[in-house]
Amino acid sequence: MDWWDFSIFFDGWWTLFLIVPSIISLVRREGIGTSFLILVLGVLMLLACQDVIEWSTIWKIFVPLIIIVIGLSIIFGNRKVRSKKIKPNAKEYVAIFSGVDEVINKIESDFKITSVFGGVELDMRDVKLDSDLVIDCFTLFGGIDIRLPKDVKVEVNGLPIFGGVENKYRNHDATVTVYINHTTIFGGVDLL
Repeated sequence: MDWWDFSIFFDGWWTLFLIVPSIISLVRREGIGTSFLILVLGVLMLLACQDVIEWSTIWKIFVPLIIIVIGLSIIFGNRKVRSKKIKPNAKEYVAIFSGVDEVINKIESDFKITSVFGGVELDMRDVKLDSDLVIDCFTLFGGIDIRLPKDVKVEVNGLPIFGGVENKYRNHDATVTVYINHTTIFGGVDLL
């Protein structure tokens, strides 16, 4: 009867695929920094589709916002990262445009792992840990796979920037803890 003009699709309807999951993540308090950035990007894109703002304005607002959020995440980020520092005699593994694959049978110090456009794979499954272990991981367009010893607890802390940690390790009731401190930028750390 043409009394009411209703359509599910409107200009910029597809931005809801960014906005709705971001709001759900913010309500659940999961990945607050990333969810907030995606929510702002989705709202800005919706406003541009509705001709409220210009498309060029999005980058003028969004890029500085990314820099501000990253800075605030570093300053006010997870406090646990600062509470468990790596010891000065830490063993270093570095993979820049290359790969490192090593089986570790004895651990005498903490680890510092850097992966830039490369990969690092450490296998510590046969190690019996007597004390806590701290592993600092930095990835930039790279990947780190760590196979952890049996019967340890794992605590993961860090700053993911378009990257993250996938923890497939099942925690055990143990007195020894492995602390994974990470900064992942377009990269990832897998705990197996």
